[in-house]
Amino acid sequence: MTYDLIIFDCDGTLVDSESVYSVITSELLNEAGFAEYTPALCNSLFAGLSWTEMRVWLEEKHGGPMPEDIVHRYTDIARERMDAELKVVHGAHEILTDIQGSIKTCVASNGERSNVLKSLKITKILDFFHEPHIFTRIQVENPKPAPDLFLHAAEIMEATPENTLVIEDSHVGITAATAAGMDVVGFTGTAHHPESHETRLNEAGAHGIIDSLIHIPAILKHGKGWKK
Repeated sequence: MTYDLIIFDCDGTLVDSESVYSVITSELLNEAGFAEYTPALCNSLFAGLSWTEMRVWLEEKHGGPMPEDIVHRYTDIARERMDAELKVVHGAHEILTDIQGSIKTCVASNGERSNVLKSLKITKILDFFHEPHIFTRIQVENPKPAPDLFLHAAEIMEATPENTLVIEDSHVGITAATAAGMDVVGFTGTAHHPESHETRLNEAGAHGIIDSLIHIPAILKHGKGWKK
């Protein structure tokens, strides 16, 4: 059986941005008095989460409110640094060119919509997608790790969950995809520590792991028989 749709995550999957965002998160939390949050720890704890969820988690853990403007400051700083620091993930342009027209594709991200669209535009990934096929957390009640965003994307793209393949770099996204009843590939190509990252993605329920997007055509060639 073949797939009708591929859903790509954005940050860490198509756009090499998680390290940039983790540095910004670390800076803001350090400024707020939480010196333990290094960029590496922020990446480990928060990759794939929306800042709304991060704020709730942090306030519960530390028993008090985060700075009122922290989400807005994060969004503004990220937007300022995008032009200079964001990079396209290796192989993304080539793979999207290769599969264009042979299978439906879309993007589903927990990120702020304005930042997601800007990062895709800066890296020229947006050239491969119609803007209505860029789905973000604002369009659903519950972001990842809930399945809502993936299910919404599949519905709009007129694909069934069982015939949808998801490419994700975070345990949050893997959890969401499996909850949606979709096959999901864990991507470690942008991870700082690929081996430990692979373990975490497997624990979240990934059906397989790739370290480069160049493996996607082989997965599509084998159809649903590729799964481990």
